Amino acid sequence: MTRTAVCFLLLVAGAAHGLAQPAGPRKPSIRVCGAQPASRLVDWRLQPAEALAQVDRSLSELERIVQSAAAAGCDALALPEDTLGLLHWEMGNKTAMTEVLPEAVRRMMDRLGRAAASHGMYLVCSSDLTEPDGSYRNMAFFLGRDGREIGRYVKVHPTISESDRVRGRSFPVFDTPDLGAVGLLICHDMKMPEATRALALAGADIVFVPTLGGAVMGGDPDAESDLDRAAFRTRAVDNFIYLVVAKRDEGAIVVSPQGAVLAEGKGADGLAVADIDPFGDRAAGDILDFQADMRARLFRERNPAAYGVLTEQNPPVLDKVPESITVEEAVRMAEKTLTTGDERFQQAEALFRAGHTRDAIRAFEQLRDEFPRTWIERAARKRLSQIRSGAPRGPTE
Repeated sequence: MTRTAVCFLLLVAGAAHGLAQPAGPRKPSIRVCGAQPASRLVDWRLQPAEALAQVDRSLSELERIVQSAAAAGCDALALPEDTLGLLHWEMGNKTAMTEVLPEAVRRMMDRLGRAAASHGMYLVCSSDLTEPDGSYRNMAFFLGRDGREIGRYVKVHPTISESDRVRGRSFPVFDTPDLGAVGLLICHDMKMPEATRALALAGADIVFVPTLGGAVMGGDPDAESDLDRAAFRTRAVDNFIYLVVAKRDEGAIVVSPQGAVLAEGKGADGLAVADIDPFGDRAAGDILDFQADMRARLFRERNPAAYGVLTEQNPPVLDKVPESITVEEAVRMAEKTLTTGDERFQQAEALFRAGHTRDAIRAFEQLRDEFPRTWIERAARKRLSQIRSGAPRGPTE
């Protein structure tokens, strides 16, 4: 018997024994969507009441994206991390966050939840949220077809510059009748392969990823790269799960359990829309054994007894790699970069475009020295090199 015939018989046998099939009736496919809304950032200089007014304006735009997803026939929509665009405002107003974040999140859940529920659509959205004691967390919210909250996830892996947020302590999975088991991850979580694996081991069929970034930390951060896309694809096929990625401006994609990019967004406010079978597309194997759902083998062939180093708080590698920046310094630099730093860089750019060379050099030199290890330092160095080489500014500069 040929290998192809063996594989076919195993597939039929697997289907007959109900491999990868949910209980009860289900739709043959579900239409999922990752959104890439245009940047609608709340100015950090606004007072709390003004910030909430800006949130309301942003919500009106986001409601239109929900309507677009509904018009495309979507059953589930994911919006990016920092859905409301409040991050920059937070960085400049840490002491006033309790006046804005709880109310902003309430409005988001109410308005977007009602908009999605009017079309019977699942919704994933994201925001920081403060507690009465002033602590805060980066969170993603999962709403059902009726607009009610099914569950929420606290980001387990804040970046070092987000270390003043409380870390999540688990990767919850939420069961649904038609999407299967749903997991949530946020941005930097994707750079830790253990995060997607933890959700897959908990039975997740599909993982929604609200993000502002990519899935790797290597490579040139200022260069076009396919590393992030490759990493998203690898996380999916490594665990035989669907990934629905929502990212501001660009980068929304849907990835299959086979690692295929099924859809990608085009342009600001674009949507990545794909029809999937949340319980299928997991057939795989080798010459000796083929499975209708490869998770039946993959997660039995693991050897967790050998993985102890994965849960060590201070693994041996850290003895070889000293800290290069303190948590306090990283948090402070993030606050400064997303507020005055961003603004000052635009001012320096204006001097450069206007031909005020000496003033521009002075401004870029100050930025280079004041914002080490940030995008501002890298961009300032690039501009200084351009100015000193006498290169033309170009039509867009």
